[in-house]
Amino acid sequence: MHIRLFAFDLDNTLVDRSGRISASNRWAVEAARASGAEVILVTGRSWRSTLPLYRELGMTGPAICYLGALEVADGTGRVSSHRPLSPEAWERLRRLALDEGLAITAALAVAGQGPSRGAGLAGAPFAVDTALATRRADDFNGWEDWNPYTEIDPLLGRLPGPPTLAAVYGDRSVRRVLEAFPAGLPDSQFDLSDRIPGETVLHIWHAAVDKGTALAGYCRRRNIPPEAVLAVGDNTYDVPMVRFAGIGVAVPGSHPAALEAADWVATPAEAVARALRLGG
Repeated sequence: MHIRLFAFDLDNTLVDRSGRISASNRWAVEAARASGAEVILVTGRSWRSTLPLYRELGMTGPAICYLGALEVADGTGRVSSHRPLSPEAWERLRRLALDEGLAITAALAVAGQGPSRGAGLAGAPFAVDTALATRRADDFNGWEDWNPYTEIDPLLGRLPGPPTLAAVYGDRSVRRVLEAFPAGLPDSQFDLSDRIPGETVLHIWHAAVDKGTALAGYCRRRNIPPEAVLAVGDNTYDVPMVRFAGIGVAVPGSHPAALEAADWVATPAEAVARALRLGG
């Protein structure tokens, strides 16, 4: 079938470890767009850190950020949908952090907004990407690299509501959260894949959020069937969208789970070229 939508992850897919987009990956996006198909970025990044790459790639349409918790309509950052942590989960995590002096960061994509899915854009809010932390973790290296615009707010009193995503930093804080909530938090999911000596991070976000669900919702609204979608990624976060797509692609060197889920193993340029030949 002719591909009507190409979905690309950013980090380690379109963007290399040095933060650059290669000429071949730039070609992949341009060729996909030139075919008449839609092109959408689906990333774990905030909108704020996605925007420079979005502009560099000449994008104008929607983007999915925060692992699927936020969809913006265009380059202005108008919000199409947003799914923050549940109020109960956030209050329990926040209270533990404040009571025990844990290092947590709350990333808020939309100020003063509760969950919304596929809402009309009239009067829609804009992504704001605020990040507040109780403190820097003493046992965590590279704070500035991980938190380029995070501000310290010891009581997290400036947050208007539950964040889009929470991150717990450092071995001590992560260990304490896992001890306190062995069964997790209500309507939430935990991810500890960033467990590196000196750089342990526990990410917490809404249980209903993943890249595949967000991409599927977008495609339903656009009347694009899964078999007309090609999605490219590299990591466990990308598995749901790789499985959703009619053609799921894992780039060489991907996480084993992504390789297992994929129909093809190819670079973005190889995948686009092959898809266009099949559809031609």
